Amino acid sequence: MKTRFLAIMVAFIVLYGCQSQKAPEAIDLIKNWKFMPDKENAGMNEKWFSSGYDDSAWKTIDAGLRWEDQGYPDLDGYAWYRKAVKVPSEWKDKKVWIKFGGVNDAYDLYVNGKKVSSYGASQYSYAGKPSFADVTGFLNYGKENMIAIRVNDWGNSGGLWRLPVILTTDKKETELFKPLSDVPFDPAKEGYKLYWEDDFNGDKLDPEKWKNRALGDRRGGFGTPDAVEVKDGMLNIRVYLDNDTVKIGAVSTEGIKGFKYGYFECRAQLPKTKGPWAAFWLQSPKISQGEDPGKYGTEIDIFEYFKGQGGDFVSHCLHWAYGPNQKSSGAFLSKVDGIGEGFHTFALEWTPEKYAFFIDGLKYYELKQAISHIEENIILSYEPCSKEDMGLSELPDTFKIDYVKVYKKK
Repeated sequence: MKTRFLAIMVAFIVLYGCQSQKAPEAIDLIKNWKFMPDKENAGMNEKWFSSGYDDSAWKTIDAGLRWEDQGYPDLDGYAWYRKAVKVPSEWKDKKVWIKFGGVNDAYDLYVNGKKVSSYGASQYSYAGKPSFADVTGFLNYGKENMIAIRVNDWGNSGGLWRLPVILTTDKKETELFKPLSDVPFDPAKEGYKLYWEDDFNGDKLDPEKWKNRALGDRRGGFGTPDAVEVKDGMLNIRVYLDNDTVKIGAVSTEGIKGFKYGYFECRAQLPKTKGPWAAFWLQSPKISQGEDPGKYGTEIDIFEYFKGQGGDFVSHCLHWAYGPNQKSSGAFLSKVDGIGEGFHTFALEWTPEKYAFFIDGLKYYELKQAISHIEENIILSYEPCSKEDMGLSELPDTFKIDYVKVYKKK
C-alpha cells in the first residue's frame, strides 16, 4: 500500500512538473522597452537595430501608450524601440509571430540585427491596423533575442500605442481583420424600429431626403449632379471622364434631416476600379467649430472602399476637430472574401456609449472614443483620393446603393 502511494505521488510530481514547464503560447511584450528619439535619422548608420548595440543610456517606456504620454509630447518623425526577449527552446519546431495592435504610423521590424519586414508607407498608416510578421527563422531558441522597431510618426500620436504587442505561437492570433462574432446582428431583436429609409424606387433623387453635395472642384475631380442618378431601384453614383475632367458625385441629408444615435445601414454594390473610393458616412455640420467631439460631432466613416488596399478589404474610421488639431482613430480594416462582388450590407450602431461597425450583419469593430452627442447627416460619395491616383482607374464606374435605412430605439 505504501509503495503504491509513493508511485502515485511520483507520477503526480512528474505530471505536474511537465505541465508547469509547458511553454506558453504567447509572450507579452508590453513593459520596459528601451526607447530613443532619432530626429537626426542616425539610427540606421549607427545600427541601432543590431544585437550588440549599447542602449544602456536609453530611456524606458511601455507599449500600449502613445510616446507623447510617456515624456515625449513634441516628438514627431523617427524613434526606436529595443527589447531583449528570451524565447523558449520548446518553440523551436513551431511557427512564431510577432503581433502589434497598432503602430502609429509606419514601422520597420528587426530581429537579432536582421530586417524582418516593413509596414506602412507615405500616408498609409498602421496606426489603426493590427499587423503581424513571421519571425520563426530569425530567432535563437532558448536564448535572448533582440527585437528592434524603427517607428515613423507623421504627426499627432506616435509609437506602439495599441495592444496587443506579443510574440505568439497561436495561429489564431494572426487571423486579422475578421468579425468579432459569427452571430448576425438583428436590429429588431435589439429593440430597434425602422425610423427612416429610402429604397430609391423613383426616377430621380428625392429632394425631401437628399441633396447633391460637394459640387465643383474636389480632390482632382469635379462634383456634379450629373454623376448621380436614380434608376431601376438603385441610387447610382458614377465616376466618369468628360473630356479631360473627372466627374464625381455625392449626396447628403444636410439641411434636410439630421440623426443622433441609431442603427444605420445601406445595401450596396462596390465599384470595380482603383483610384476613386466609395463611402457611406456621417458628418456633423458643426465639426469644424470646436475640438470636443461630443459637442461638435465626429466624422464616422461607416465604410470606405479603397480598391488599392486589396479587393477584399473595407475600412472604418473616425475623425473629429477639423482644423490644425484634427484627430483621427483608424483606419480599421475588415476583410470579407468576395466583398467586391455582388451586394453587401454595411452598418453602424451608434449609441451614447459606443460605435459598432458591421458588414453583412457581423460586427467587426466596437469603439468607445470620440462619441458624438449631436445630430449628424448621412453622406454617400464616390470620389478620387487624389488626382494622381486616377491614373490607375478604368472609367466609367459606378457605386450602386440599393437602400439606406435608419433604425432607432424609443
